[in-house]
Amino acid sequence: MRYKILIAGLAILVFFSHDIFARIIIPPIQGPIIKKISVFVPDLTNIGGSDGKAREFINVLRNDLLNAGFFDVDDGSGVGGTGSTNIDFQAYFNAGGEALIKGEYQSSGDRINIAIRLFDVVQEKELLGRSYEADPGRVRDAAHRFANAVMKELTGIDGFFTSKIVYVSGSGKKKELYIMDYDGHNAKKLTRHGSNILSPHCSPDGTKVIFNSDKVWSQDIYVITLAPRVEERRLTRGLKLEQSPEWSPNGRRIAYSANGDIFVANADGTGAVNLTSHHAIDVSPTWSPDGGQIAFVSDRSGSPQVYIMSSSGGNPRRITSGGYNTDPTWSPNIGVNRISFVRVEGGEANIFTVNPDGSDVQKLTRGGRRNENPSWSPDGHYIAFSSTRSGAKNIYMMYLNGENQRPLTRDGGKSFPTWCR
Repeated sequence: MRYKILIAGLAILVFFSHDIFARIIIPPIQGPIIKKISVFVPDLTNIGGSDGKAREFINVLRNDLLNAGFFDVDDGSGVGGTGSTNIDFQAYFNAGGEALIKGEYQSSGDRINIAIRLFDVVQEKELLGRSYEADPGRVRDAAHRFANAVMKELTGIDGFFTSKIVYVSGSGKKKELYIMDYDGHNAKKLTRHGSNILSPHCSPDGTKVIFNSDKVWSQDIYVITLAPRVEERRLTRGLKLEQSPEWSPNGRRIAYSANGDIFVANADGTGAVNLTSHHAIDVSPTWSPDGGQIAFVSDRSGSPQVYIMSSSGGNPRRITSGGYNTDPTWSPNIGVNRISFVRVEGGEANIFTVNPDGSDVQKLTRGGRRNENPSWSPDGHYIAFSSTRSGAKNIYMMYLNGENQRPLTRDGGKSFPTWCR
C-alpha cells in the first residue's frame, strides 16, 4: 500500500511490510542500559547522479541513533557487499548485527530521491521502508524523520530527532534567545534584547517560549510565539523581580517567582495568585506532568532545597537534603515521574534526579565542572543541560539515567536549554 505526504518541500512515500517486528526496550530509570541493539548503517548506494547530500543524510541518521543511546552503530564497511538488493544477511549476522539499514539515492537537479529500508538481520526480514524526495534544505529533516521511525520500530519509544531546543547565548548582560535543531544545527536568533535573558521554557505544543529579561525593568516575563511567525509580548509590568516562568502541562497557565514568592497566572499573565506568601525566598517552580503539583526551591530550612506543594498552594513538603539544591525540572512523562535538579557542593554543580516523594536520589553528572540547567525532552526520556566540562559552556544531552552524555553545541556561551517539540 502506498501513499504520499507532502510537507513543505519534503515528499515522503511510506510503505510497510504486513508483519512488523518490534523489539521493545523497557527503558531503565536507574540502572544502566544493559544491551544496545547493534545496527549496521552503510553508505547509501548511488543509482544515478552524484550528490553530497546523500552523505549528509546518512551521517545525520547515524548521529541520531548514537544520540539515542540504545544503539551500537557501525557503517558496515566491508560487510555484506554493496547495493540495496540481494543482501547478505549472514555476513551482517556473523559481524554481530541485529538490524540493518540499507538505502540508495538518485539526484536530479537540486533534488535528491532516497529510498531506505530497515531490516531485521536475524529473521532476514524487512521491518519498514521510506522514500524521500527532498530539496537540499530538507535532507537533514528527512534523516531525522527516518531516525524517528527506526527508534519507534526497534525500541517502542517515540523518536525525538525532529525536535528543537531553545537556549540562551551570549555573555555578561548581552544575551539572546536562539532556537536550533535538537542536534545543534540550524541555529537562529529569536530575540534582540541586548539584555540579561534567563530561564526560557517551551510550551507543551512547541509554539511558544516564555522567559524573563531585564530589557525594560529588573526582570519581567515575556512570551515569544514561534509559529506561524515570530512575535513577542511582555506579560508582566509590576515593580517586582519576576523570573523562572514555566508553562503548565496543558499550556493554559504559567508558574513563576516574583520577589521570592511562587505565583500562578493565566497564560496571558492575568489573574496572578500568590501560592507561598512566605518570608523565605521561593523560586524556580516546575509543574508535575498532571498539573496537580508544583516543585520549587526554597531556603526556608536554611539552605536552598526542593519542595513540592499542590498547584493551588499550601503545605509544601521538602524532598531534598544536603548541599545547595536548585533548578528543579519535572519530567513531562507521567510514567517516568522524576524530578531533575542541580546540587552545588564546593565548586562543583551536578545534575541529580529524585522521585517526587524524595526517595532514590540519583547523581547523573560528575567531574569537577558546572553541569546545570536541566530540561527534559518532550517525551520525558532525555535531559538537555549546560556544562563547562570542556572549558566553555555548551549544551549537552543524556539519557534519563545519566548514560550517553553527548555534546550538542560548540564555541561556548550557551546555557538554559529548553526542549521543544
